[in-house]
Amino acid sequence: MSTRKRPLKPGDEDQPVIKVEDRRHWARDKSKDEDSEPPVPDTRPTVIDEYRQRAEQAETKLQEYITAFKKVKSEQEQFRARLQNDIDRKVELQFGGVVEELLEGMDELDLALSHVADVPEARELATGVKLVRERFLATLMKHGVERMDPAGEPFDPNMAEAIGMEPVDDDAMDGKVTRTYRPGYVLGKRVLRPARVAVGKKS
Repeated sequence: MSTRKRPLKPGDEDQPVIKVEDRRHWARDKSKDEDSEPPVPDTRPTVIDEYRQRAEQAETKLQEYITAFKKVKSEQEQFRARLQNDIDRKVELQFGGVVEELLEGMDELDLALSHVADVPEARELATGVKLVRERFLATLMKHGVERMDPAGEPFDPNMAEAIGMEPVDDDAMDGKVTRTYRPGYVLGKRVLRPARVAVGKKS
């Protein structure tokens, strides 16, 4: 905005001063435009930015819930597995104790068969005893009990009990079971009763 002054004439004292502003862009004072600061951008979050931030927070929270759920589920499954293993072990121990007592009955059947095997008059009795023994053994095997007769196999102190040594001439039988005096029984990986055997020794 510029103000031009002219010489005063008589009677001009009461006249208002007229100011003229040139609005032509090429006539503006460029120095004022150059010195002015650039406009500050509006950094306030928009509605979209706000919703995006909320969505990211919700997704992060969801991932935390999923991770926590998977952890709890894994711990529950491990607990169930341990509990089931404990139950199976206790049942196996109790069942094994019952079977150990029943094995004495199996031994008596074996002994009875050995006494009447060469007696013609007791052939029918031997047949009946053998049938009962086979059914008894089949029932034990049905429930996971296995009978061990390690004759001819290398002696394993974890599975058999050596109650004697027998001299052998064959090098292949040195350290192997030459005779089974009493068979052993296992239930899974548990030895219910080790076999009683004789072990060969090279003379």
